[in-house]
Amino acid sequence: MTIRVEWNRLDREQWEAVFSLAGRSALVQSWAYGEAKRVMEGWTPRRAVVGKDGEPVALAQVLEKRIGGLVRVGRLNRGPVWLGDPPTADKLAVIESLRAPWRLWRLAALSLAPELPEGTAPPGLWRRKADSWGSAWLDLGLGEEVLRKRLDGKWRNMLNAAERARLTVEASPALLPWLLDRYRGLLAEKGFGATPPALVETLAVHAWRPDDLLVLRAVTEESEAVAGILLARHGTSATYLIGWNGDEGRKRKANNLLLWRAVVELRRRGVGWLDLGGIDERLTPGIAAFKRGMNGEDYRLAGEFVGV
Repeated sequence: MTIRVEWNRLDREQWEAVFSLAGRSALVQSWAYGEAKRVMEGWTPRRAVVGKDGEPVALAQVLEKRIGGLVRVGRLNRGPVWLGDPPTADKLAVIESLRAPWRLWRLAALSLAPELPEGTAPPGLWRRKADSWGSAWLDLGLGEEVLRKRLDGKWRNMLNAAERARLTVEASPALLPWLLDRYRGLLAEKGFGATPPALVETLAVHAWRPDDLLVLRAVTEESEAVAGILLARHGTSATYLIGWNGDEGRKRKANNLLLWRAVVELRRRGVGWLDLGGIDERLTPGIAAFKRGMNGEDYRLAGEFVGV
C-alpha cells in the first residue's frame, strides 16, 4: 500500500468538487472555515489531498501557526474528510502520513481531533484528557415521510402543534444580522456559547455559494419574530449552528418547526446529510434533548491527541 500526500495542490474550485464527493463532512474541514480562521485568528490553512495506490481517499485541512516565530503548531480538527469508508488500517496510515510535516526534529507539533470513531487511537500519539466530540447525523436521503416517522413521538407532537400555531417561516441570508443580534444577547445572558458570532459573519464572507448559510425565522400573525436558527452547508452536508427562541417562540414550539423546515429545505438543495452540531447532555441538557428528538444516528469521535 502506497500513501501519497499532496499539499496545496487543489485550487478552491477543485477542492469544493472533491469535498462534495465525501458525503458526510465536517464544517471545520471546509475551505470557508479555514479562511475564516485565517482572517480572525491568523491561522494558515494547509490543505492536502491524500491518495492510496493512485486513488484519492481523503482530504485534510490543517491550520498552522508559528509560536515565537520559530516553532510551528498545526491543528487537524474533524479530519481527514474521508472519500468513502476506507478500512481502519488505511485511515490510520493516512493520518500517520499527514503528520510528517509536524515532527519534533522540524521544530513542529500537531494536535489532532481525528475523524475516527470512539475507541480508535492513532499509534504514536498522546491522548489528551478532554471530552470527545459527540453528535448525530440525519440521513436526508431517507425522504421527508421516513424522517418524520422517525421523529421522537413527543418531538413530532410539538412539531404538529407548531404547524397549527399560525407561524410564518421566512428563509433568507439577509436574516443573518437579525439572528446574530439575538444570539449575542443569548450569549451575554448564558455566559457561554459554542459558535462565536464573528466567526459566523466571516464564514458568510468566504462561503462558496451565496446561500451556504441557511437562516430561518418564525414570525407570528402580528409580525413578531419569535425564533430563528442557522445552519451551514459544506459540500453535500450541513451543520446546525445556532438556535434562538423568544418566550412566544418557546410557547408555540417554533424551533421544532424551524428545524423541520430546514430539513425540508436542505433536501431541496441537494444536501444529503445534516449534522446536529454537537450533543452534550452535561453542559446543555435541554439542547441535547431537543436534538435527540430528531432520532439521528449518534456518533462519538476518538478524542484529542498530540503528536511531535
